Amino acid sequence: MQAINKMALAAALVAGTVLAQPALAQTAAPAPAQGAPAARPNLTPEQMATLQRDMNTALHYKLASNVVPRLTSALKSIQAAHIQPPGRLGMSLEEQIGMVDKMPGLEPILKTNGFTAREFVMSLTCVGLTGSLMNVPPGQATGNIPTPDAQNVAILKANPQELQELITVLRAEHQSAQ
Repeated sequence: MQAINKMALAAALVAGTVLAQPALAQTAAPAPAQGAPAARPNLTPEQMATLQRDMNTALHYKLASNVVPRLTSALKSIQAAHIQPPGRLGMSLEEQIGMVDKMPGLEPILKTNGFTAREFVMSLTCVGLTGSLMNVPPGQATGNIPTPDAQNVAILKANPQELQELITVLRAEHQSAQ
């Protein structure tokens, strides 16, 4: 159970800070070896509480049915424009939205792909968390692990190729940031 809590926390950190490369580099480290203790992020109790609340909020955000290809297109355009917002570990969703909203050059890319800063951050975070948690076996999804929204799971499962393309784009961005 503790491993699943840590996995959910790591998913929240990674999904929510995909544009914030310094934070992504810290949170997307390879998983510890089987049986090895997982590294704990250096977050305050307040940041942990905010992270838990934000994770729950993001998991229940209603995704549009065409969100995955739009996210992929937006991320490719962001990468092509060499836009890399600053970030830090433990940012709340509201802080991330504010950061994205203020980034020069980002608004036209988001608008072209049908997103506001809020919709982009919420959709990206929701997709990341839902994708990470939708395959947790039901018997293990107890305790503090929220259950992803069933409609969002259906959207992600509807076209696995689109989801795989988004994952490929996210991985490419992570590798180029290292």
